[in-house]
Amino acid sequence: MLNKSATQRVSLAMLMASAVVFSAFRSDRNSQQSTYLHKISSPAGQTVLEYNADKTIKKIVQFHKTENAAYSDVQLPVYENGRLVKSLFADNETATTGDLYTSYDYAGDKVAKISYYRDNAVYTYDSLVYNEAGKLATRYQFGKNPAKGTWENTGYQQFTWDGEGNVTQVDNFGKQPGYSKFLHTSAVGYTYDKQQNPQQQQPELANLMDLSAANLSAHNILTENISSVNSSRVVTSTYSYAYNGGKYPVRGTYTSGMDAAVVKLEWIKLQ
Repeated sequence: MLNKSATQRVSLAMLMASAVVFSAFRSDRNSQQSTYLHKISSPAGQTVLEYNADKTIKKIVQFHKTENAAYSDVQLPVYENGRLVKSLFADNETATTGDLYTSYDYAGDKVAKISYYRDNAVYTYDSLVYNEAGKLATRYQFGKNPAKGTWENTGYQQFTWDGEGNVTQVDNFGKQPGYSKFLHTSAVGYTYDKQQNPQQQQPELANLMDLSAANLSAHNILTENISSVNSSRVVTSTYSYAYNGGKYPVRGTYTSGMDAAVVKLEWIKLQ
């Protein structure tokens, strides 16, 4: 029923093209009453998170607003023995089930493969490789060649980490017309503050949404610098955060050139 592209998958991770949205995720699991992210609001719409009794993610509802329409997407994570094994997708915010959207294969305690589905069939997948420290080192992307009916590596990303657990650079490699080998196409560099990225309390969120620096790093992004091998121009985006008295982020501001946006966050207490 659903026909979602890779670009639409990434849009689930954020309400705008920034790292602000989910890098501000937080939960205090050691306290009797834990505080969890409930709602994210921006000019593009809202994302609402619901939780199971064991505080795993029950549902992610994203409301989109455009000039001509409004619509919603729903992602329903499925766990087995406390481990995320798949997610379902629907277009009705009251849905309790949906089409198979992603599935997760593990090697030990690490997700080794993420498969993406269209009409209940895998149409692309990511193969994940980790470094000796257990951090994501390479994300290989595979798609099916329609003419041959075989799986082919269509590109990959390499992640560089610092000693504090932050992704400092992501290098993108892809195939270009006329070349048989993969070429370095672009790079994204990051700097961080010293505040703990609270999203680390819910690590499966990165696998549900997107394996981005904002979701993987130990601290919160301050700057993002995007460069391309075909251009000398570097696009720089900056991020800032505001916290309430309880030190929970309630607002994130994203600025890139003449563009700026503000994301507001709301929290709930879970027993």
